Amino acid sequence: MSKSDDRATPQAVTLSINDGIATIRLNQTDRPVNVLSRDLVAEMEAVISRLESDEPDVRGVVIVSGKDGVWIAGADIEEFTEIESAADGERMSRAGHELLARLQNLGIPIVAAIDGVALGGGLELALACTYRIATDDRKTKLGLPEVQLGIIPGAGGSQRLPRLVGIRAALDLILTSKQLDARRARKIGLVDEVVPSAVLLSAASRAAAELAAGTRSAKPMRPKGSPQWLENLPVAKGFIFRKAREGVMSKTRGLYPAPLRALEVVEEGIDLPLRDALELEARAFGELSVTPESRSLIHLFFATTAAKSSPDLEEDAESGEIDRLAVVGAGFMGAAIAAVSAEKGIRVRLKDVTPEAVAKGLGTARASLVKRARKRKRPEHEITQLTDRVEATSEYTGFRSTDLVIEAVFEDVDLKHRVIKEIEAASGDMTVLGSNTSTIPIARLA
Repeated sequence: MSKSDDRATPQAVTLSINDGIATIRLNQTDRPVNVLSRDLVAEMEAVISRLESDEPDVRGVVIVSGKDGVWIAGADIEEFTEIESAADGERMSRAGHELLARLQNLGIPIVAAIDGVALGGGLELALACTYRIATDDRKTKLGLPEVQLGIIPGAGGSQRLPRLVGIRAALDLILTSKQLDARRARKIGLVDEVVPSAVLLSAASRAAAELAAGTRSAKPMRPKGSPQWLENLPVAKGFIFRKAREGVMSKTRGLYPAPLRALEVVEEGIDLPLRDALELEARAFGELSVTPESRSLIHLFFATTAAKSSPDLEEDAESGEIDRLAVVGAGFMGAAIAAVSAEKGIRVRLKDVTPEAVAKGLGTARASLVKRARKRKRPEHEITQLTDRVEATSEYTGFRSTDLVIEAVFEDVDLKHRVIKEIEAASGDMTVLGSNTSTIPIARLA
């Protein structure tokens, strides 16, 4: 016997029931992809409330997507820009925890039927499910890319993932933002079953029914040759975290807080009850969400997205040669841009407001260049040539002779608008792309 939801159907989340198996279908019709937005979470809460009280005959649940090639692409990054304090970020994380706890505590098997990308908050939703089935479609990718935004997984991913696949495999995903296809995900125990897209819903419904009847086990498959009990021995656990920390430090030199904080949260939380471990995650997420690094990386995300969709960019457009570059803002992001550009043979003029900020940014950029060059065993005279490509200033002198200007100042709308005007006055016409609620300057082409 089957029935559909005869109530006012939500726009993004619909519920149908067939022979005791409920299917939750996610489809945000006003968006190209599904994201864990505030509205979608509210609709999910309404559906869970119905399953908690109004549908006692439901034996299992399947969660599917109505989007082609997308299960859930992650959280709504637009909402990250509304975070004004660590407390705001912590509340956002706790809201995710509460939603997924209610789902997990329904007392019936929940099957995530994944076809397409399940990233960030999408994968965290899947981790809260009893069983995960993914398709062998090339579009199906699973991962936790939060460190690319300067934060950590905030809806339970930092704690549920290592409990499911082991510490080493979890850290590999969390610290690198690596995305796995379905077969590699199954190999580490992240996915229980891989099927063709055409049979996903039937396979998921069958799994939910068998899990409810007790004829199928929800025990996750463990990686071959790497039992989790061995990872949990104090000596092995200490070795894993020590090597992971060394890897992070070698790549970031401690200037990028998110992966280091992710390590701390996983290490401190792995031996705690899940509820207590999630408290650690929420606090860390809140604190990281307001760091300059996170603000800059979110700025970069929107700028990149805007550049890709710019109506002024013609399909046959070709890039020009850049010999001289100016970077306004000598913080972490500006210094990194200067170093990467110098490695490509570009002369960089790095500007900030005070001589102290300029000196710090110049030192950071040159130290990065020296370390990378020595690692590649480049001779000292070449290292000197590299570092000489980056010069610093607290004035706008020389900007008219540059080929490109990149703005990398602190994430403050009023500050950015003021800096844009200063750059325009110092360097002439510039191309400006708008993103989110502020105008984000990308470059001025000579």
